[in-house]
Amino acid sequence: MSPGSPRRGREPQFGDQIRLGVLTEEITPEVVDEVLELTGRTERRRRLLPACAVVYFVLALCLFSSSDSAGPPGYRAVLRTLTDKLRHVPCGLVQRLPTSSALTRARQRLGDKPFQALFERRCGTQAAPTTPGAFAFGLRLVAWDGTALDVPDTPENAATFGFTGRDGTNKSGNPQVRLMALIECGTHAIIDAAFDSIARFSEHKLARRLLASLRPGILLLADRNFAGHELWGLVETTGCHLAWRIKKNLVLPPLSVLPDGSYVSVMPTPAEGQRLGNARFHGRTPTRLPQGHFVRIVDYTVTVRPQHRPVQVEKFRLATSLLDHRHAPARQLAQLYHQRWEIENGFAELKNRLRGAPAVQDPRAHLPGNLRAPHRLPGTERTQSPRSRTGKGRSRPDLFHHNDAARAAQDRRTDRSEPAGLARGPTRSHPGTPQRPPAPSPRPPLPTTQEATEEHLRSQTPG
Repeated sequence: MSPGSPRRGREPQFGDQIRLGVLTEEITPEVVDEVLELTGRTERRRRLLPACAVVYFVLALCLFSSSDSAGPPGYRAVLRTLTDKLRHVPCGLVQRLPTSSALTRARQRLGDKPFQALFERRCGTQAAPTTPGAFAFGLRLVAWDGTALDVPDTPENAATFGFTGRDGTNKSGNPQVRLMALIECGTHAIIDAAFDSIARFSEHKLARRLLASLRPGILLLADRNFAGHELWGLVETTGCHLAWRIKKNLVLPPLSVLPDGSYVSVMPTPAEGQRLGNARFHGRTPTRLPQGHFVRIVDYTVTVRPQHRPVQVEKFRLATSLLDHRHAPARQLAQLYHQRWEIENGFAELKNRLRGAPAVQDPRAHLPGNLRAPHRLPGTERTQSPRSRTGKGRSRPDLFHHNDAARAAQDRRTDRSEPAGLARGPTRSHPGTPQRPPAPSPRPPLPTTQEATEEHLRSQTPG
């Protein structure tokens, strides 16, 4: 049932009037009601802010998360934006907005489970077989990687999420969360994501939370930080294929050299790697095949020719589970690996383009519980999900943002219920963007002595 239509058998209330076309079009009220019932967040008594209205309000916090790289609008400012047209209707119900404290309590009462269930229903792949850069060797190209996001600097967030670096040595200014995302390379669609404390969870640990989203028919690209016997084996058990960059100092002797120049080797277990290392140190030749995963190694170089700098040549080494050189030639594998950088472009869209200059993740969330209630506008239905529908035990970050400079600037002038946030530097103007008129020059300072004051008044008097 739409939040803009009253329920049967009672008078319409304030919460029924909250709606925003882009939200209700992508996330219908029927889906919201379903996830609320699924997660047990339906209210027992009718409130001024029903759960359905609070869901759309939290999603709107994402849409209006910043204002031209300035501080985020407050709770009441966002709600004022949602109900702007309704408040001008004569004898309407939306004449007085709830207080910021009421909105805060409603958000805490709702919790994060409905948003996790909503994300489970809306995330997934979007590419069609004809989408450029989405498929290779008959497999869907996906990539995963991690990044860090700043959160508000409060004692609760610092204790829950922690900082990067060491005290006094490159320590981050704000507490941070570590985000691990799995995206589709051709569309940047979010297939799955997880985040947690940056101090206690590495990318390897968070990657294990995304394994349930991998399946046959996928080729997973990753950088050299992830290559390891255990994680490689966990990914292979899902049925998907791998093409990961590995470090050049790993010793992987060839078992057989293939016609395209690649070769088959074994990624040994940690115990086997230590045994082989000791044998090399003492000059002994191993007499048996090491235990581990069969991999195919592709060595190649990338030449960069900058316009005003010397030519740079960098060596790359890929490990892949595609052992058939006829199905996946080494040259084509080397050419497609750059698709891994599409996840970096996705992070740039999140952190730089959609949100403006570097910003704090949800500056309104001063408690860890609010940060774990994600603000998203996912793009498509999930076609296959081996996880539970509620996503129990999963936390996911803000993945969609929208800037509305004029609206939020006006809200900051009229609404003082929330802190203005961190000030940021000026932003670059893009082609086609209307330029703002220059700011008026500041007034000269007023005179300080009595004689100068009298002279100033005489000069301002006509005649």
